[in-house]
Amino acid sequence: MAAGTTLGRVRRWTLRTSVLGLAAGAAFTVTAAPQATAARDVALILDYTVAKDCRVYENYPKDGVIGNDPAWRIAPGEVVAWRYNVNGNYAMISDKKHRSSSTHAWWGFVDPTCIGTSIGGEPFPTPDSSYPAGEPVPQRILEGRSAVEADHYRTVDFRVAPGTVVDDRQEIRSKGTLRDAANRFVIGNVKPGWHVHRTAERNAGWTKVYVPNAQRWGWVQDIHF
Repeated sequence: MAAGTTLGRVRRWTLRTSVLGLAAGAAFTVTAAPQATAARDVALILDYTVAKDCRVYENYPKDGVIGNDPAWRIAPGEVVAWRYNVNGNYAMISDKKHRSSSTHAWWGFVDPTCIGTSIGGEPFPTPDSSYPAGEPVPQRILEGRSAVEADHYRTVDFRVAPGTVVDDRQEIRSKGTLRDAANRFVIGNVKPGWHVHRTAERNAGWTKVYVPNAQRWGWVQDIHF
């Protein structure tokens, strides 16, 4: 009798604990989902006016870099998005007039003084906020807007660590971007017909490569091979 009573209590306690555990799990799911949604609803690519006529470079201009389009320019009246400043000489932008192009890069490097002020209206730094118009680009170096960091900015790894090359003749078959990590900040571009030095390092559909024409290490999406 005592044993049966004890067993009954154990069963009731176990059931009650399980129910509470499920309830706690459900509560966690309910509270976590809006946060995840909120993070996705924050705008990270904010638009700016163009202050003056300037050339844009597909890959950071330095000795040994080839393939930059000499005709790519931005001018007053156009719209660009600021992503980050490399240094005091160049900033990474997205050129709105090329954003739907299947052949021309839209991410590129430009003199920061060519970028005007914010157009405003995007939800940043929170989903319920509205970024003001007339603001200059941030002065931060190698930091871009982020929805996951407490201060809303994340460091750009502009000089990706080298990897071990397993194929030094991997062909690029379509236009793509070079990133500092899988699907993170753009640090350059690749073009069809280029050959890169591929490593065996892969992450979420991206592969670490060295791009001789850009003189830079980074990550390229596998769909471009």
